[in-house]
Amino acid sequence: MTDISPTQRRVLEAASRQPKPDIREHMLDIKSPAIRDKVLQSMLKHGLVVEDSNADGLAYIVSNAGLAAINAPAAAPTIKTRKKKPVPEQPVRNSKKDIIIGLLRSGATLAQIMGATSWQKHSVHGAMANLKTKGGIAIASTKADSGERIYKIA
Repeated sequence: MTDISPTQRRVLEAASRQPKPDIREHMLDIKSPAIRDKVLQSMLKHGLVVEDSNADGLAYIVSNAGLAAINAPAAAPTIKTRKKKPVPEQPVRNSKKDIIIGLLRSGATLAQIMGATSWQKHSVHGAMANLKTKGGIAIASTKADSGERIYKIA
């Protein structure tokens, strides 16, 4: 038998007294979302609750193993678990920050960065300042023979 925490016992006992033993409303007593998620993941891992899709979305129902853990009589029918759908791989997203960093690696003028991002001059300067202060990226500039500044990661 799986040892359960006092919090898990309280949630399972409260939910088992309902006609449909859904733990969602009883989990709301746990104030911290991080702890709430940890308790739920632990109960799922040990088979104390099972996922059940219903009209309200995803419900978490006390399983027969959960009922046994709190010494409650087992439910008559077994509850079907929801099959997990395969998650499609997300395409790589190039953010404007990534575009700017890529241009700065090889060296780029302000006009080139403005063209690649569709940003105005002050926005590009602000983004580079943000990369310096918050990103910790050192950016150096040199003046080309044409008079334009070339910005590059130092």
